[in-house]
Amino acid sequence: MNKQELLQELAAKFASGELTQAEITQAIGADPENISAESKAGSRLSAVLYFIGGGVVFLGMVFFIAQEWRGFSSAMKIIVTMGSGLAAFVVGVLFANQPRLGAAGPAFFLIAALLLPGGLFVTYDEFGINIDTTAAQIQIAGILFAAYLAAYVVMRKNVLLTFTFIFGSWLFLASMDFIVRGVPMFDGWRFFSYSILLLGTAYMLLAYSFTDTERGVLSGWLYSFGVIGFLSAGLALGGWKPSQSVFWEAIYPGLVFAIIFLSTHLKSKALLVFSSLALGIYLTKITAQYFSDSIGWAFALVIIGFLLMGVAYLAVRLNRRYVSQ
Repeated sequence: MNKQELLQELAAKFASGELTQAEITQAIGADPENISAESKAGSRLSAVLYFIGGGVVFLGMVFFIAQEWRGFSSAMKIIVTMGSGLAAFVVGVLFANQPRLGAAGPAFFLIAALLLPGGLFVTYDEFGINIDTTAAQIQIAGILFAAYLAAYVVMRKNVLLTFTFIFGSWLFLASMDFIVRGVPMFDGWRFFSYSILLLGTAYMLLAYSFTDTERGVLSGWLYSFGVIGFLSAGLALGGWKPSQSVFWEAIYPGLVFAIIFLSTHLKSKALLVFSSLALGIYLTKITAQYFSDSIGWAFALVIIGFLLMGVAYLAVRLNRRYVSQ
């Protein structure tokens, strides 16, 4: 039996189920776990290079468009911005289900996501639509959100879901701004902080719902952005002396410790790390705000230092005992 016949027979037995991949690799003395790990590492490296390449392509297109912008007609401006974004999106759709191309499809979805917002703004502007209004932002964000959501429903790719979240967040914030604009009872930055608070909560709930699913790879990122948005908004709502909010300053430590507790229950390093950082920032803020004038800034710094070391020690202990296990 020559080599070709042997390979054909092995392929037939593998296809029929008589042989498994693990049995073949064991027979030739290879470690399936090592092969799998090497394959995953190569796949991750390939994906990173694809996305870096996509970013470089986007920058090259931006520099080219900026250099030639004044010489473009209205139609050409729309073609090089909106048209390029649509072309990248179509290529992403065509490449998305081609395993041999690796992450080429997601890389083109990235290029499209970077080009299409600017392309839509240019298209609106060239047709005489005021792009400085919140209504225009809602329309553009809504178009992009719907496009990426529809593509995700059809192809079920994580990169599409990621951009769906990004454009959905933009749509949510623009809509909230449109609702309260011109209403005297709503303070601009404070309402924006509440919107970020809600958005951060939604991100964390999505992260929890994705745990132990095929979308679990997104959980860590969603937890990270969610807790950053939630705790940053809570800290901003506390304000600064003399216009501080006593209510938010009082409940903020409870929110932080609640998230620290959740991090141990959910085994999320993102929640633990960022909530610990938020606690340190809060302690620094409170110490500087209320004690720097009375006991001296130098002594206040000593207190801050010890408090931060205590927070760091607590975070390390919790990570070792509950999260990393």
